[in-house]
Amino acid sequence: MRRTRLFSVVLISGLCVCACGQHGSSDKSGPTLVAGRDFRAVAGVSMGAYGAMNLGTKRPDLFGTIGSFGGPVDMQELLAQFIRDVLEVKLQTDVPRQVGDDFTFDHMEPYPSRGTRIIMIKDLMLAFGNPFLHHPDPSKLYLASDSEPAAIGQDDQFGSFSPPADPAGFLDGGDGNDDGLRQVGEVPDKPTDVLLLAKGSLAAVFGLTGSTLGDRDLVDLNGDGIYDVGDGIVVNYSEPFQDLNGNLVFEPEAGETYQDVGLDGVAGTHDFGEGNGHFDYDPDRSAWMDEDPLSRLAARPPAEIATQRIYMDVGTRDEFGLARHYDNFVAMLSAKGLSPVVKNGFSGNCLTVPAPKDPFLLIRYEGGHIGIPTDDAIRDDLLHGDFCGPTTIWQRLLTFIGYVNQSFPDGFFGPGGLHLAGDVLTRQIPSPALALAGRPAPVRDVVVYRPPAFANTNRSFPIVYFLGGYGQDPADYSRMGDLLDVLIGLGAVQNMYFAFLPGSGGHRGSFSVNHRIPDSQVPGLSIVTSGRYEDSILQDLIPEIESKILGGRVRSH
Repeated sequence: MRRTRLFSVVLISGLCVCACGQHGSSDKSGPTLVAGRDFRAVAGVSMGAYGAMNLGTKRPDLFGTIGSFGGPVDMQELLAQFIRDVLEVKLQTDVPRQVGDDFTFDHMEPYPSRGTRIIMIKDLMLAFGNPFLHHPDPSKLYLASDSEPAAIGQDDQFGSFSPPADPAGFLDGGDGNDDGLRQVGEVPDKPTDVLLLAKGSLAAVFGLTGSTLGDRDLVDLNGDGIYDVGDGIVVNYSEPFQDLNGNLVFEPEAGETYQDVGLDGVAGTHDFGEGNGHFDYDPDRSAWMDEDPLSRLAARPPAEIATQRIYMDVGTRDEFGLARHYDNFVAMLSAKGLSPVVKNGFSGNCLTVPAPKDPFLLIRYEGGHIGIPTDDAIRDDLLHGDFCGPTTIWQRLLTFIGYVNQSFPDGFFGPGGLHLAGDVLTRQIPSPALALAGRPAPVRDVVVYRPPAFANTNRSFPIVYFLGGYGQDPADYSRMGDLLDVLIGLGAVQNMYFAFLPGSGGHRGSFSVNHRIPDSQVPGLSIVTSGRYEDSILQDLIPEIESKILGGRVRSH
């Protein structure tokens, strides 16, 4: 029986199993939200697209409309992509360059680079736990050298081995030419010792000869005699099983069988799950699936799903492979008989604002994933681009504004008085949910747009909460006020609020969930919080925005 194995690297070092019950914790003492769900929407891009879909499907009592701009929405598919692509190690004879090529951990595409993926996956592990490596002692750090195979010196793929006394970590720094891998001549910029490649790749790609351990080649670049086999062993996603359809889900109803030998895949070690009479995944997999929008909706009856409207878009050449997530999402809705509509490309500008009435809409656009400002021009597009023009990010935002305008019935159109422009406010809101015991509450930056009629009338208006992409700040979206002023002034859309919420947390991004791994156990974080980012949004930020910044004037009926 074939068992897919992963490659555990420094991206998961420094993280530990959370035994504190932090996930899902909530302090219910905060203000109660009173506005009606039909006049409150949540949306986001990239990481924020996941956050919006997760929060929106988790809390249909609060949000009547969801907008997901190209983020992960299928957590099982995301885990499978890690295994098949991001963490895969195997022989390659050249360096892949184009979307759709066979990338591996050793050979990543220039965008998103290995460094971008590594820091992002670190934050994913911090947010959801590490589903690829289980250690029976929750006080152990998430190092591969602490894994069960390393402890017993035996692995079901690599056989017997002797780990070094002081393993250091995988080298993923020093990519000076930004081609997705570190050549031998490039100087490392992180404290690691060895370049670890699939068997045969050193000679095929670099013309070098290294020492072999199992199916890995190792080369001692700095000549200090240390081979970092601790991070080159395995990751333990599940007990070995016969995966007939390759979806990495154990399905006995499909005739699949498994070996009851525990997560290390080796009989007689008595590790997690061995001999208990049933199939076991790594325990942290359940945390990922608890926060999975697709499986959450798949478990609901169609009539319940239909109480919300869902807008989605994704690039056909998304470098993270997220187009498949939306295909799976559409397939799930179709199987429920909900008839999602799929369209290709955007059409519209400030004079012809799209007005999609479809309850479930996916737009596929020609292009890749955007949303990481260090790797592409999205920030410049947002701050300096033509918001009425063809730029992809503004087309996405414009189309969603038209979509959400259809979600809010009986809107108030026009400025309603002498003030022809709304205002954009930047505020810092304390978040007690993120405070550590005995420490003051951290403050969170928000940007809130109030439409022209807010100053001209005493009316209440609907609100859209928007979550930015990985590494973005709410201030990146400050020019949304200019676009909304134009659209409201032309009578194309009704007066509505937009509130841009922070996505920071962990190393760079929080994923808007209550984190499984305590910040205190993760080295290198510039800001240490409780990790309760979902509670921060729902209990602290949204109530403060609606009660204080908007003066209670969020429409409820």
